[in-house]
Amino acid sequence: MGLASALLFALAFPPVPLVVPAFVCLVPVGIVVADAADRRSGWRVAMRAGTVFGFFGYGISLYWIAIALRLYTNLAFLAFAGALLGLGPIVGFTMAAVYAARRLTKWPMAILLPVVWAASEMFLLYLPQIGFPWLPLGLAVAKHPVFAQAADLSGVRGLSFWIAATNGLLVDAWLARAEQRRVLARVAGAIVLALGVAAYGWWRIATTPLRPLASVAAVQPNIPQNEKWQEQYQGRIVGILSSLAREGLAHDDPQLMLWPEAALPDNFYAHRDWADTMRVLAATTHTPIVFGTIDVVWRTPTAYDYFNAAMVADSLGRVGLQPTYHKTYLVPIVERVPFVNPDWFASLKFFGGMGRGGTPQPFAFSFGKVGVLICYESIFLQRSRLYRREGASLLVNITNDAWFGRSIAVYQHEAHLALRAIENRVGIVRDANTGISEYVDPLGRSHGATALFVPAVRTYQAQTTDVITLYDHLGDWVGMLSVVATLALVLASAAKPRA
Repeated sequence: MGLASALLFALAFPPVPLVVPAFVCLVPVGIVVADAADRRSGWRVAMRAGTVFGFFGYGISLYWIAIALRLYTNLAFLAFAGALLGLGPIVGFTMAAVYAARRLTKWPMAILLPVVWAASEMFLLYLPQIGFPWLPLGLAVAKHPVFAQAADLSGVRGLSFWIAATNGLLVDAWLARAEQRRVLARVAGAIVLALGVAAYGWWRIATTPLRPLASVAAVQPNIPQNEKWQEQYQGRIVGILSSLAREGLAHDDPQLMLWPEAALPDNFYAHRDWADTMRVLAATTHTPIVFGTIDVVWRTPTAYDYFNAAMVADSLGRVGLQPTYHKTYLVPIVERVPFVNPDWFASLKFFGGMGRGGTPQPFAFSFGKVGVLICYESIFLQRSRLYRREGASLLVNITNDAWFGRSIAVYQHEAHLALRAIENRVGIVRDANTGISEYVDPLGRSHGATALFVPAVRTYQAQTTDVITLYDHLGDWVGMLSVVATLALVLASAAKPRA
């Protein structure tokens, strides 16, 4: 049954266009857990089923880790195996917690499953140095705007809670299969939940006022990953970026231009010609440019920290007047090896030892404030909320997904932006080295998406809203309440035999 849940889980997320698998993926493993609790078969049954589910479900969905990391290290498969050896037991403990709660309370799985699952997603989100909220259940509806609008109430966690509750209702229906009336009541409950979420979505789409903000150009240079960090290609890379930038600036007269993550792939201040290039491009058209690069900060005359950074060349061509943004949420292994001294990796240029940025401030432009998400940061919902609360009227995501190749990771990564846009009711422009570049409006709808692995420049008419959502006010309240409830249930279950 764990394997059945794993296969359905793997079919639940983009680029698979189906939405149904997410609403049934927890049913097989949930039946095993509930049956084990009711029969008092022991928590190990639940732990085992959950671990199998997690190991194979994430194994199928995250196979790309082994492929992508090979560009950086021959130990890529070990990184993939390590991820699964962590994620499998986490799901196993999640199901063991459901078992404990069910045995203690006898409550329906429609209550217990969403509470404990949402708590487990919070654990993955805040796991120190290796947080990996890549596939929350709510991501399954990210490309279905009608179902995703409820994210403005509770963030993605509320969507995950709803999907897990639907799974729980179907588990309860199966357990009550001998009583037709109870089965129908639970199936009807699942349908009513879906109709309620859809009705809210239709209403929000019809009534949320969008207002024009700014025209934003995104440069997609299409630099192959095996060339990006090679010194001999730096001149060619800058030439491609400059040529595309001039094309976009000449044709569309944007109010802001974006270059992707690490577009200038070295210490920016070590290249005087790069500063000259940015000054000329921005000043001659009076168009500010946000660009990705590497920023080096010297601690002593012989020791330094380096950061995955975003800088601004303002409309007069000046770089450095606005504070440089340093990426905070770093990709484990590639950008920072967790739990070790980053100085150990000083001999490996821009690998494994990157510095972690502090609390960011949005960039300020004539049309409003802009929050920058570098690559992986788009999956951390709290960062986008922080920018919105700091007054950002637009978010931009600069990224380099070249190392994903044509794997499903490209589509999984991009899908998160629809949820960030809805949660905060703000437009987001995505600029990716090799694609997908696009504009996502405050209703989570994608516009002008580019093809993969082609050079392109697109100008998007970005919008925003004046809405401050319930999620903006309260944050991840569904997740926090679920954590409290789960801890209470598990502790009460552990204490009961001693009493």
